[in-house]
Amino acid sequence: MIGALILFLVPTLLFVIAFLYETYLSFARLKDPKKGKQQYVSATWEVTHTLLIFAVVMLMMLFTKNIDGISSAIFLSTFIAAFALIVRLICYVYIFYVRKKNKITAVDWVFALSHVVAALFLVVTVVKALWYLYKNNPEVNSQFIPYFIPGLLVVIALCAVPMLTIYTTKK
Repeated sequence: MIGALILFLVPTLLFVIAFLYETYLSFARLKDPKKGKQQYVSATWEVTHTLLIFAVVMLMMLFTKNIDGISSAIFLSTFIAAFALIVRLICYVYIFYVRKKNKITAVDWVFALSHVVAALFLVVTVVKALWYLYKNNPEVNSQFIPYFIPGLLVVIALCAVPMLTIYTTKK
């Protein structure tokens, strides 16, 4: 069970850290939209979502016999988080690729707040998943753990190198 939790929680924690930085940048750009536009786009990679997808895949692959129970436990919070991420996506495309002027509008505030809503409900989802695992103590499908742990290390390395390069070279 410890290996399964590590495979789920490590990428989840790394995602949360990266997403919190994106959330910070979304609010920081409200002060200076001209500077913030390039800074936000330069610092946000789909790396964060790669980590989230890895975590979700691990949760589903390691607890295959309980997918229906886990899904029921996390459905509403996951749905709300996904809705907030869709709102974020729509605002992102508009702000960074459609809009011509760098003037702060309500869309910028919705964009920043959608980060907070998504982060909040993703954390709720993780807590609900962990509570389900604690309460029901489901059997772990451990046959793939020897493959998933090196896979996690590869994913972390592949995500860390570009993120560290961007965050250390962009000023």
